Amino acid sequence: MDPTENTMNIRAPRTDLNQGSQQTNQVSGDARVKNTSDKTTATSSDTVTFTTTASEMLKLQESLANIPDIDNSRVDTIKASIAEGTYQINPEKIVDSLLSIEKDLT
Repeated sequence: MDPTENTMNIRAPRTDLNQGSQQTNQVSGDARVKNTSDKTTATSSDTVTFTTTASEMLKLQESLANIPDIDNSRVDTIKASIAEGTYQINPEKIVDSLLSIEKDLT
């Protein structure tokens, strides 16, 4: 058997491409030089950048965390309707909703 040589060509990343098409919000700055009286001191800090979309997603996640998973008043209303025998099922509405969901998924 002849050993087969597998080669892979890896190209360096292109610096001329835009690394993000969304606006960004700068959280903290790069290395800075402060002038205080006669002294010059250099300080540096890490930089964290969030896109606008990421910031909005964080706010949305916080908002959703405060919403209860189950609407207990709605559940109680449906339970009472079932117990009284007044709960009506509309099969056409169910089918329309299922078809709408299926359409959205395709």
